[in-house]
Formats: sequence, structure tokens, C-alpha cells
Amino acid sequence: MFLLGTLSDEGSRELREHLNQGCEHCVARVKEAARTVYLLSLSARPVSPGPKAKADLLRLLLKK
Repeated sequence: MFLLGTLSDEGSRELREHLNQGCEHCVARVKEAARTVYLLSLSARPVSPGPKAKADLLRLLLKK
């Protein structure tokens, strides 16, 4: 969650502080997770939205 930016502000701050204290175990786990997220991003193929999704999105944007 931390690497994907979905951790709460407080949780993110606490984890950064913990990592900055030099916990080798947690630093290694975060590095490992970062590599995994990166490799997963390489395996994803771009997908174009279907016509209905595009129309729905445009309709929502025009309402604002």
C-alpha cells in the first residue's frame, strides 16, 4: 500500500520514520516490493476503453 500511495498519511509517515531509523528487514522488504511493483507494471498491456466507457467519462467531465 505504501508504494502504491494508498496508505494513510499517518501510516505513510510512520513507515518512512521507521525506514529512516534503518530497520534492515523492513528496508529490504520495501525494496523487494518496489521491484515487484515495477516488474508488474512492465507486464501490463495498455487497454483502450470501450466506446461506452469513453462516452460515460466525457459525460461526467462535462457535468463539472
